[in-house]
Amino acid sequence: MLDVSSTTKIVTSSEMQAIEERWFASGEISIENLMDRVGRAVADWIADYLTVDENQANVLVLVGKGNNGGDALVAARYLAERGINTTAAMLLARPANDPLITAFVGAGGNVAELGERTMVRRLSNLCNRATLIVDGVLGINLSRPIEEPLTTLFDVAKNSEKPVVAIDVPSGANSEDGSFDSHGLPADVCLAVGLHKLGPAARFGDDCYGEEIVVLDVGTPDRLTTNLRREANDETLARQLLPARSKTAHKGDFGRALLFAGSDTYVGAASLAVQACLRSGAGMVTLATPVSAYQALAGDVSETTYLPLNEDVNGVLPGPAFNTLVEHIPAMHSVLIGVGLGLSYGARELISRLTSDFDIWRGHTVVLDADGLTMVSVMDRWWEVFRGNLIITPHPGELSRLLGISIAEVEADRVNAVLTAAQRFDCVAVLKGATTLIATPNGRLRVNMEPNDALARGGTGDVLAGLIAGLAAKSDPFDAASLGVYIHSLSAKFASERYTRYAMTAGDLIDYLPRAFRELASE
Repeated sequence: MLDVSSTTKIVTSSEMQAIEERWFASGEISIENLMDRVGRAVADWIADYLTVDENQANVLVLVGKGNNGGDALVAARYLAERGINTTAAMLLARPANDPLITAFVGAGGNVAELGERTMVRRLSNLCNRATLIVDGVLGINLSRPIEEPLTTLFDVAKNSEKPVVAIDVPSGANSEDGSFDSHGLPADVCLAVGLHKLGPAARFGDDCYGEEIVVLDVGTPDRLTTNLRREANDETLARQLLPARSKTAHKGDFGRALLFAGSDTYVGAASLAVQACLRSGAGMVTLATPVSAYQALAGDVSETTYLPLNEDVNGVLPGPAFNTLVEHIPAMHSVLIGVGLGLSYGARELISRLTSDFDIWRGHTVVLDADGLTMVSVMDRWWEVFRGNLIITPHPGELSRLLGISIAEVEADRVNAVLTAAQRFDCVAVLKGATTLIATPNGRLRVNMEPNDALARGGTGDVLAGLIAGLAAKSDPFDAASLGVYIHSLSAKFASERYTRYAMTAGDLIDYLPRAFRELASE
């Protein structure tokens, strides 16, 4: 059973504010206490992050006027108390009698007055002397475009090329959709306070969010976050989703998966998908593929059983192929449709028949990918036949066709796009990308924050589809899709570390699936 209290939740800025208000109202903590916790956590992380001796470090803290600036000042005080040379530059005015400034100065910190006419030169000098820069200027409540003098001051910080650590989100980030003001200050590391923020999480991989988003534990009570419907698709979750295996089980206990994939042109796609499915833990895997693909694959992939489908110049023969599939589907638990099918007349006619018969799919999880998605995108109400037992795995181009919007519109608000698809098509929707999103019809969302440009090559999606199909043979569709996405990204991490992100291939992913499973299965 999934332990929701141990998963890393994701919130919008308004949800975060509501959580904090309920926490304050409980009397368990005050805003001052919370600010102290945040500041201490930020300072502890920065002290560990420093690559030079603390006595040699110079930390420059950029301070705004809101709570983000308050967190920054508390962090600066804790750094100063540790003996780290810390300077606070007030980029936005705070009250002259601000007790946070007084406490910082009392701890030995330095306050830099920029001055209206000298601010550029002064900040440039501070940045040049700094070991790193802490961004505590705007936080999660960005409400309008960044204007002068911040535009120029942020340019100074960027041009210094010093590492930037942002408190919660970088100044310029929209915490709801992840868009970023071109005049903002990109971060090398983001220190998310308490919980992940939706925008940065969904767009992690964009340069403005750097190499890492770290969630700082500030003691947010579980009871305030239990009902949140978004979570990180991370190692903690993946370990919980990994299916249990009994030592006394037989192959029938681990599910039977059928893959309808491949064509004379795309033999490799079917090969990648079936090999990934075989590595998924499924008990039995069957590949239904045209005779030309069967003849090319049968000697190379020996662990699967085959259903060769007759074909002619127009592709697979839809009538006989339909009868063969209908005969074998009842014994299956999951079915993958679409990988490498091509767009021949025969394939289109067969997909049309398969999406016109409700009785075929009762009790079966269907994974629809690639050419399958392209073919159904021009069909009316195609999703109804699957009765909600459906997983779709589109990239942005495929999702744009399904939703009837442009790719730019999908990319502008990926979260809304994937949630819309999940609800409209009554399915689990997996929107692939640097950060992959997994959504359900009732609004649940998991975010896989493992960007890896080694996956930006042909065939990696075929591996993912086969892996998800195998996991779906004995797992809940949402959990199967989530676990498949995480294992896929973990395998890519291992493979690209060995072969580099330039030279890794889709086939290398399959070789590293066992290591990814072992990583999750280890205690």
